[in-house]
Amino acid sequence: MKYTFLMKVQKFLQQLLGIDYMTIRENNYRKLISNINIRFFLTFKYNFIFFFIASLYAQNSPLYFYSQEVMPTEIIWIEDDLSGCTRKNDNNSLYMIENDQGKIWELDTNFNHLRTILGGHFGDEEDLVYLNNEDFAIVTEEGHLFIGSFPINNNNIEINNFQKITFSNHDGNTGPEGVAYDSLSQTFFIVKEKNPMAFYIFQRPSHNNDTTITVTIPFDAEIAFYGIMDDLSSITYDYRTNRVLILSDDSQKVIDVEPTDGSIFGEMIINGMEQPEGICFLDNYDLLFVSEPNFYTIYSNFSLFGDINFDGQINYYDIELIIEYLYGHILLTEYQKINVDIDYNHNIDIFDILLIMDISDN
Repeated sequence: MKYTFLMKVQKFLQQLLGIDYMTIRENNYRKLISNINIRFFLTFKYNFIFFFIASLYAQNSPLYFYSQEVMPTEIIWIEDDLSGCTRKNDNNSLYMIENDQGKIWELDTNFNHLRTILGGHFGDEEDLVYLNNEDFAIVTEEGHLFIGSFPINNNNIEINNFQKITFSNHDGNTGPEGVAYDSLSQTFFIVKEKNPMAFYIFQRPSHNNDTTITVTIPFDAEIAFYGIMDDLSSITYDYRTNRVLILSDDSQKVIDVEPTDGSIFGEMIINGMEQPEGICFLDNYDLLFVSEPNFYTIYSNFSLFGDINFDGQINYYDIELIIEYLYGHILLTEYQKINVDIDYNHNIDIFDILLIMDISDN
């Protein structure tokens, strides 16, 4: 049955773009047609004509589909200076970092303490992000990014095993605060706190040697965020939209930002957190926020995006329903349409099918 379904999907994609599904996957479909609007007419049974406009950049924000699920909660075994967080999908562990002392905590998803990793005195550590292949990146306020792995068999970091990337030279308490990473394009995104606020982009080096790089500054953050954000404290990359979510400590909110020009697509207030310093995704794109001195809160993505038949799962049955809808064979309710629109562009199209296939394949 699944083989028949996959053949149906492949046939559908061939009708849309003239290329098969694996060709799209192998060429990274989102990069392959980046910034291109695809307009096409499809003629199906009963001479029914559909017109689709598939735009890469969303016209809506996923932030409008969140609600606070876990109120601010103290992590009692963390004493102070909780500054950043990330999730390692491989083992479903959370990692949090202490500001200035370099202490790193590994937790399970129930926020139970698994271990404390010591020895990481990289500088004034502000944030960390999991990359892939056991590698993490740690950003410091001085303007350095350290890339390396955390030891599995012991709880001490050897700094000499980390690559040091110098991207800025900063002295004071208003420097780089957050780091995000797009593993598909191997791109880093870094936010500088204030005086002035700044947004940096650079590619991960192809080598492991210590190096100094020149960053790209695609827009003036002071202008783009004027009247909206008083400072920038953390950042995470959103693969659903190819945009970034940027957190503000002083403004106590998170905004959905297009990284190429600073356009803001949405914002959300963070309730009950006096000093939100870190942000990362959990399962189902739930959002975890951490705050000094030692608090966390979770905002739940209240719709199981991709679950079209409401069976609590995302699988090929859901994709088959989308194809039937696009062929004009069935109708979807408004709530089903919300669940289908994975990339938030107000259209049900090929991108949603491909994203749901990726989700169902983990």
